[in-house]
Amino acid sequence: MKICIILLFACMLSNAAQSQSLQSIINGYQKAVGGKEKYPELASVIIKSKTQGGGGGEKRPMVFTLKCPDKARMDFTLQPGLTFVQAFDGTNGWSIQPWTGSNDPQPLNEDDSKDVKRMVKMVWNDLLLNGSDGSTIEYSGKDEIEGSEVYKITAKSPDGASRMYYLDIDSYLIIKTTVKYNESGVAKESDSFYSEYKVVDGRTLPYNIESKANGETVGVSYIDAYQFDKQVDDSFFLMPSKSK
Repeated sequence: MKICIILLFACMLSNAAQSQSLQSIINGYQKAVGGKEKYPELASVIIKSKTQGGGGGEKRPMVFTLKCPDKARMDFTLQPGLTFVQAFDGTNGWSIQPWTGSNDPQPLNEDDSKDVKRMVKMVWNDLLLNGSDGSTIEYSGKDEIEGSEVYKITAKSPDGASRMYYLDIDSYLIIKTTVKYNESGVAKESDSFYSEYKVVDGRTLPYNIESKANGETVGVSYIDAYQFDKQVDDSFFLMPSKSK
């Protein structure tokens, strides 16, 4: 009986220590990016950037409009008068794909809608929300990325996707995320690398985001500005009517 009690007590101490470690890392991250109060929930942000494909070439304007907790829109200008749009209004997703010869919006399927909704995590990530959206978060140990020691934090979303955060142990800033999800029953995985952090208006944010799939760069976003002072109406995320 004594052995069982000792083992149970040791297990409780281990869980408490892990929980304390996880919360201390989350606290360190929130402090590093300027404090959680700088990223209020139910707020909006407009991210203006230029995006380049994995093979290089021309940088084209891309604007992300995000509204916590569940509204997102991306406007990608392919050329003047030709803009690709993807959006999620909190319930449904839709897109405009001008290369089809039509600028009429079309509804997105469930998997693509989830993918667009996840864009909100560009700013309101799991380390800021800390489970308020129903995600579960756990400490997954340490690792090394390109010579830098990192903490690993795993978050599992209610929609079934999981996201691994890699935080530099000195700065507590995110240097990489890995997202795993299912698309039409097929397991998918993508990596994002964050760099060129700058402090603007008390917020520390990345200005270079490189996206990779299967180890290959598929795109790089060079961010020009984060606009947190813009109020965005919910109607901006709704699917517009089709032209007659």
